[in-house]
Amino acid sequence: MLKSKKSAIMIAVGIALCSQPAQACWTNAAQDAAKIKHLNTMLMVTALRCRNTPDNFLPHYNRFVVKHNSLIGSQNTALKGHLAQTYGARGAEGALDRMSIGYANSYGNGHKSMDCKQLKDLATKLSSEPHGVVTMAAAADSFVVGQSWAGPACPTRIAKRP
Repeated sequence: MLKSKKSAIMIAVGIALCSQPAQACWTNAAQDAAKIKHLNTMLMVTALRCRNTPDNFLPHYNRFVVKHNSLIGSQNTALKGHLAQTYGARGAEGALDRMSIGYANSYGNGHKSMDCKQLKDLATKLSSEPHGVVTMAAAADSFVVGQSWAGPACPTRIAKRP
């Protein structure tokens, strides 16, 4: 009896250790939040890489962050909320950190298709215009490298005519 209890406990522990949390599907809002986080991280990392070049755009990036701080913050909060659906409230912070590190690492050697001059032009444009979620996510669609989230997108519903 004792041996079968130990076996059952060991099996249960093994299953618990091997199982992955069920991943929440990515709504359009969560996708936009991830895109905006990715765009901000891309600009930050590349601004630091370009700061010792003739096309230093760190001041332009800083203006971008100041101008859009509330948008960036609200999307960061939305992204953390989405991640909490999969990882729980405590795990969401770590998941967000891993996501940010992944974005940053992908630009460690620079942007794959934009040089410092082009990135400076982008940061200048983004810092001089008003943006909301839709236009900032569209900018991310145009300029970030790779997908901004991992996992399934939520199914879209098409309203039927009555």
